[in-house]
Amino acid sequence: MSVAFLLSSLPSLEFGASAPLSVADYRARCECINGINLKDFDAVEAGIPGSHSFTLAYSNALTEFKNVTAFYRASKWEGEDIRIQERSISDYHVDLRKKITEACGEKNPLKREAALEQVRWQMAEELAGMGYFSEAKAYAYIIKLQINSRLSSLSDELGKKAIEEFINANDQEVVQN
Repeated sequence: MSVAFLLSSLPSLEFGASAPLSVADYRARCECINGINLKDFDAVEAGIPGSHSFTLAYSNALTEFKNVTAFYRASKWEGEDIRIQERSISDYHVDLRKKITEACGEKNPLKREAALEQVRWQMAEELAGMGYFSEAKAYAYIIKLQINSRLSSLSDELGKKAIEEFINANDQEVVQN
């Protein structure tokens, strides 16, 4: 089977909607597709470089994404000893950095994460290019599935629960010392 057949048979994805299938299910569909390299599939899923130009560009952009968000998060900590180690990148994306910085400015943590994922969604679409039935589009679909799966797992209640568990764990640690 071809990439065009695969992509035309997939359910469409809308940002923020629940994912219609898991990344594992999608990978199983890709196993018999000519033109999909499963090592590149796994590279995209892991956010590391593979052999396809999309995987290289995505890994580079994702590293830049991590650098910017790490700098933002580090700037919120008090003290002069806070330092971040930026990972090297092969390209500098002014527009991407601007979008990430704007998303980081969101005060509500849940909205901030959604805004950051929106930037990552757009980044995947831009890197995939214009060819609708390309291998790059198939790889971008992985990222979109990851994003929608992650967003559907976030909620105010789970966030509050995680904070309470963190506080309780640290309270017990302080009491024991």
